[in-house]
Amino acid sequence: TVESKRKQFEEMNKRPILKRTPLALGVSLLYAFMISPALFALRGTLDAGSVLKKVQLCFTGVSAFGMLLEAVADQHKYEVKRQSTEGENSFVGPTTWSYTICRHPNYLGEILFWAGLFGAGSVSFGKSIVPWACGGLGMWGIVSIMLGASAGLDKKQAEKYGDQPDYIEWKGKVASSVIPFFK
Repeated sequence: TVESKRKQFEEMNKRPILKRTPLALGVSLLYAFMISPALFALRGTLDAGSVLKKVQLCFTGVSAFGMLLEAVADQHKYEVKRQSTEGENSFVGPTTWSYTICRHPNYLGEILFWAGLFGAGSVSFGKSIVPWACGGLGMWGIVSIMLGASAGLDKKQAEKYGDQPDYIEWKGKVASSVIPFFK
């Protein structure tokens, strides 16, 4: 998959810079919104041992768990694909560990990471509308991207592997695309 991404980026770099600029600005703005809860949290202080400090710590744990889930799921997928002797058009999975709770645990990890960051930062927002709006737009953006990407990948996999018994069995066992227990 790395080779295919390299080719994609090479094609993208052939486009005139003015055609690439709107995408770059949009992605930059999205990341600014997504990281804004952490920046707002750094501006304020919470009393050690307070309920809000404990809530912030809990959300930090959610974020760390999301990062770990995403990294492990991505590595798991990479290793399964790398070690496969099947052809590119054969479904090889992965179908174990985190891939038994949802079909795209790496996307779930990404969502949990940003949700944890939003939650950890939100305890310092107070009644100010700016951090709520910025952080909310960032969360909406990343969740929309992850759910849209997973829907597109599900469609692509169904077209490519839809008649293969291993894929049919795995998809039957793992009904959720990204959010466990939700179809």
